[in-house]
Amino acid sequence: MRWFGSLILLLIAAPTAAQDEASLRKADAAQHEAARTRNADALAAMMHPDFQVNSPEGEMWSREKTIALWRNRGIGHDRFDRTVESVILDGDVGVVAGSEIVQPSTDSIAGKRRADGAQPVRRRFTNVWLWKDGRWWFLARHANEMVKAPAK
Repeated sequence: MRWFGSLILLLIAAPTAAQDEASLRKADAAQHEAARTRNADALAAMMHPDFQVNSPEGEMWSREKTIALWRNRGIGHDRFDRTVESVILDGDVGVVAGSEIVQPSTDSIAGKRRADGAQPVRRRFTNVWLWKDGRWWFLARHANEMVKAPAK
């Protein structure tokens, strides 16, 4: 059954004739679904060779490191909801940004780091996409946990 999900995601992220907001949103939705289901093959297929992520762990991760972390369960979520708040399209560059609620899996880096039992956390995210060779390539990502206001 996992192969079927990979096939669907690859078809969604497959080359399209349109370089427009709808195709950018579709590519970003496919990335979210692949991340939500820990589908490392689908994520690898959409990542640009020069992909970088400025991770919530405070580190820059290369494409290779990011894919390896997905494959060995270093990245993963028991919950992963995303709200797109902004889409910018300028020539061959697209930016999708907004908020996320994630609950790190207890076996992930974030789940092991957190002292709160991997409770849901709010994040801000920015995904950068590049239109090349008739498709959107996932070029860069930044995600950070939102700081909770101090209790009064």
